[in-house]
Amino acid sequence: MSKPLKVKKVSSDAPVQTTSVRILRTRIKEFYSHWPEPRQLPTLIQLHNLRISGKRLRYSAEQLRELYPDHLALLIDLLKRNQDLLGEIQDCVTQRTVIEVELSKLRKRKPGSQEVVTLEELIEEYEQRQQMLFGQFQDLWMGMARPEFRESLKAMVSGILPQDFSAGKDRGFPASPISE
Repeated sequence: MSKPLKVKKVSSDAPVQTTSVRILRTRIKEFYSHWPEPRQLPTLIQLHNLRISGKRLRYSAEQLRELYPDHLALLIDLLKRNQDLLGEIQDCVTQRTVIEVELSKLRKRKPGSQEVVTLEELIEEYEQRQQMLFGQFQDLWMGMARPEFRESLKAMVSGILPQDFSAGKDRGFPASPISE
């Protein structure tokens, strides 16, 4: 299972905003570390670790959403969709594995039987479903893995508005509109 990255430099006397930024940035870094090159196919272990890290990121975002009114809703929705797809993929893998074990036993007892054919067809259906789900997940992931998305995500959790980030104001909070 995926081990969480340690959130560094967190103390009880630190401002809540500073701590929340550190937590979310660490969870984002951890999340993206499991499939660093989106053009390469991930292993099932990478997908599983991505799912677990996504849960940690989502739970952190849900706990901190009051500090970021309306800013984390999209991220939480995307993470939920990712988790749903990755969970269904894992279900296909698990079911296929169980059926393959049973099929192996059945081939020894009743080679060529209709039951063998039925189990082979069932395995093929799970394989096709897994591929279809992975295609949906991959489309979603390719968007989330875009550098622009990742940078705006980092900026958002840092309390920086996306237009300020693109203008190069990537340190601290944006100036108040009243002071401009």
